[in-house]
Amino acid sequence: MKHPKSPTSILNSGRFASVFAAAVVLALVVSACALFSRGETEPVPDGTGEVVVEATESPASAPAAEIAAPLVIPPAPDYANPSSWLSSGETNSILPEFEVFYIYPTLFQNKLRPVMDHRFDRIRVKAADYLKLTFGLLTDPVHPFKLYAPFVRQADYGTSLETDFAGDLGETLFRYGIEDTKTAFLYFLERFHTPGMPYILIGHSQGASDLYELLRSTPEIAPESGFVAAYLAGLPKKTAAEVDRDFAGRGIRRGTKPGETGVILSWNTLAPGAGDNMLATPGGCVVNPLTWSSKTTPAGESDLPETGYYYVSEKEPAGKFDGKLLSGTRADPARGAVIVELPGDSEFDASGAMGEGVFHMNDLFFFAESVRDDMIRRAAAWRKSHPAED
Repeated sequence: MKHPKSPTSILNSGRFASVFAAAVVLALVVSACALFSRGETEPVPDGTGEVVVEATESPASAPAAEIAAPLVIPPAPDYANPSSWLSSGETNSILPEFEVFYIYPTLFQNKLRPVMDHRFDRIRVKAADYLKLTFGLLTDPVHPFKLYAPFVRQADYGTSLETDFAGDLGETLFRYGIEDTKTAFLYFLERFHTPGMPYILIGHSQGASDLYELLRSTPEIAPESGFVAAYLAGLPKKTAAEVDRDFAGRGIRRGTKPGETGVILSWNTLAPGAGDNMLATPGGCVVNPLTWSSKTTPAGESDLPETGYYYVSEKEPAGKFDGKLLSGTRADPARGAVIVELPGDSEFDASGAMGEGVFHMNDLFFFAESVRDDMIRRAAAWRKSHPAED
């Protein structure tokens, strides 16, 4: 009988180097969408205006003194510059129904430069490809929206594995992505947002964590200002009790049933036999993204999407499967997860890359059709409860 392989157990084993190399060769995605840099080299500023080249992996024979490089923190993006946005309101309609503010998941691995620098073409292309893949699934041309997606200085995958998400992220390298997310959102709210139009927040994994911290620290986000819902897929280690405490008196709450507005909707996705992992936590904030209920009632036939999707590569179309395979999907508050009856150690969990049966990389992709339709319904519900003034 196979036992789930958690990232922590891999890191603690002497086989981590070989596991990591194999994952790179096979192009597995090892976070929801923590996408490896595959050992490439990239030009980096040396602080004097010169450009040097650093490899993402140091030679095994290099003396310790040579690999103890100083931490390089790239400058914050300037959101007045269009190049600091992956998308700044692009839409295929002159009559969009709502706005979406999106933060991408972890997209790179670089132990020498563990804070993302959006000035590099390789990073920009990877982020753009991932955005196109994601919103190719989340966009309904009949109900168009305006998409805003800033570049933010996220921490790399290795840092994610070493971070205690139950602790203070402001004391970690995650603080740069959190700071940028807030700066970009306030710029969006002041310069881009159309007064009277509803807006939705979407993030996955580290992006979900960035948006949670944004929500917690930004009183400007309120249903009265247009806030509809935050879809925080793969939000790490956040309990229902914490969410209730953090947003007491704010007019923002956990989503527990369909049609609500001003809500936080969060889930981590596991197979029934999945073991401990770095994401879900007992008592976690969880809603079933097929029924949009926090109750343990399994999804029925009428709740199922026509098609489920799974991640293959940011440069390839998402894999497809019959949505009927998601039958029985249920929220499990005790485990702090959504339980899906799909096989672990398969393409659905990148063959156990984050632990057998941990479907973190597909938290959004499995349920893309349901999320797409739910955004439309909740935005309509917000407009109904906030009629435009004449």
